[in-house]
Amino acid sequence: MIFPRRKSKEFKPEEPATEAESKPDHDELVRQADDLISQIENVGGVEKCNLLECRGEALMSAGEDDAAIEAFEGCIKAGRRMGVPYRSLTVLYNRKRRIAAEQGDEEGAKLYLDKLQSLMQSSKDLLRGK
Repeated sequence: MIFPRRKSKEFKPEEPATEAESKPDHDELVRQADDLISQIENVGGVEKCNLLECRGEALMSAGEDDAAIEAFEGCIKAGRRMGVPYRSLTVLYNRKRRIAAEQGDEEGAKLYLDKLQSLMQSSKDLLRGK
């Protein structure tokens, strides 16, 4: 038996934001990321990991891939957290590997392929409780 779908009167799709409203500019994102540095230096553990994750996300959105990689790698070291840091590093490492391969930089491509493999091994170890 097929039930008819009821239309919800409460649901209203959101109006899409204009590009200027939805995306902070590069300089603003970098400023936000840099504002976190002093806080990161003064905390440890989970709080440090949270701040590094926020910094990495802002830098990644700004297109500052190298700095974002540094922040996400620091987050993993500080808190051995999976989720956003691992997913973001996978995207960033793949992007850097692809760019290196397109430029004919075999060493760079191998470096990021090795980093990807190490990240995958690390996630397996973390899941296994090692």
